[in-house]
Amino acid sequence: MWADSRPKLLQARLIESFENYDLAHAPLCMADIGQTEFQLVIDVRRFRTVVDAKPSAEPLCRRGSYKSGKVVAARLFEESEKFDQVEPPEAAAAFSDAFGRIAKNVIAWTVVAS
Repeated sequence: MWADSRPKLLQARLIESFENYDLAHAPLCMADIGQTEFQLVIDVRRFRTVVDAKPSAEPLCRRGSYKSGKVVAARLFEESEKFDQVEPPEAAAAFSDAFGRIAKNVIAWTVVAS
């Protein structure tokens, strides 16, 4: 069940990040506005915890811009955040930090690519 809601949760967090950056030009959910000429598509490729000598949270997202059904630009965004113990609060904080950096990078890249 968590795997099904993860893309929606990450998209919501990215939209919130765009709104914090520039409320007037924030992307909207398709459900809010219907079909548009430009679309921002996020594909969650990996969202895992790696347990080595020191555990780390590793989200990997593919971001694509589409115009009239054609890819205008695409890029992979990957981050890693180490944490001390494999405990839910620490893992959640590590994912939050790593995904926060991905969100900042997605916004910066979108501003340049658009």
